[in-house]
Amino acid sequence: MSQVPPNPLFELHRQAEAEFQNWENVQIVQTFGQPQAEYAVLRKSTALMDLPQRGILELTGKDRLTFLNNLLTNQTYDKTQKKGLSVGQGVYAFLLDPKTGRIIADMNVIERESSTLLEMDVRVVDLVAKVLENYHFAEQVAIASRVGQLHEMALHGPGAMELVRDELRVSGIESLKPQESVNSGDLIVWRDDPCGVPGYYIVQTPEAAKARWVDLLARLGPKPDFAKSTIRPIGWAAFNSARIEAGRALFGIDFDHTALPAETSQLGRAVSFTKGCYPGQEIVARMHARGQVAKRIAGIRMDDPVLPIAGAEIFDSQSSQIGAITSSTISPILSGIAVGLGILKRPHFEVGTKLQIPAEGALHGATVVELPFLGAKQ
Repeated sequence: MSQVPPNPLFELHRQAEAEFQNWENVQIVQTFGQPQAEYAVLRKSTALMDLPQRGILELTGKDRLTFLNNLLTNQTYDKTQKKGLSVGQGVYAFLLDPKTGRIIADMNVIERESSTLLEMDVRVVDLVAKVLENYHFAEQVAIASRVGQLHEMALHGPGAMELVRDELRVSGIESLKPQESVNSGDLIVWRDDPCGVPGYYIVQTPEAAKARWVDLLARLGPKPDFAKSTIRPIGWAAFNSARIEAGRALFGIDFDHTALPAETSQLGRAVSFTKGCYPGQEIVARMHARGQVAKRIAGIRMDDPVLPIAGAEIFDSQSSQIGAITSSTISPILSGIAVGLGILKRPHFEVGTKLQIPAEGALHGATVVELPFLGAKQ
């Protein structure tokens, strides 16, 4: 990937004594020093999160939605009705390798009035732009990276909708469904709920992002005198725990460019089986028709309160290696049990399967359970 411009909020985070972690050549906040409080605000009120690890491609031109429909796994243009996504509509989709059907990148497609935004991991923006350009021939489409020109932050929690409506003065937010968006002045707000609570993503210029971060925390954030606050900034640690509890597998962490769509646990929201051809479509359709996949991401619940690390091997009752942990957390909302996501070989990803996983120096029992962990039958 090319060099990502400096995060306009980095100095604010440093002054707040945040702890950082590397996201390749991007530094993201791990925690602002109180991970338990950060998790609690996400579950009980509203959490404010900076997202320098996300990037945006913008497509313009009258053919952009038909162009994308021919390349992505989800539908952006209805060929029977000859109609593309309406303003404010959106989908989640994969871009696949045409020969192998494996995932090049995942993205959120956000339709605006005169352009389409592709929101994705900043590490793959240049790669996706190159792949799209390779497919670009006579279509009236222009593709441009907006990394460094648009900056993203998010509000997660049961109070997020009211805050976006009342404090950011965004109208129409009440009816917004996941993947839908609204424009409001200099803001683009789109919804996704990776943590199992309402989540609103705010796309704006870097200058506006910095000013808005300062303003929101000054007016509504934690106070030195312990006065009641409405929001709290959070880092990756709190978000990661919450999204694991919600069963959201992430590209670059739980699956990568070696994965097939059927292996990700995201097939239902990422793939349309009726929209027609796209690169890799024959492989996806064949696996779906057969109803068989060699391995798949599944939810795993430890029998003991011990935490396996990402990469830990998973064994069956005969001590055969059948998979690996991709993400794990101690879940506060589930009474401190350890849960995680793991990639498991067939048929071991079936709910109820008993597993053996090393953690804290010994093998411990675990069970495959339904996703999401929150609200699932255990």
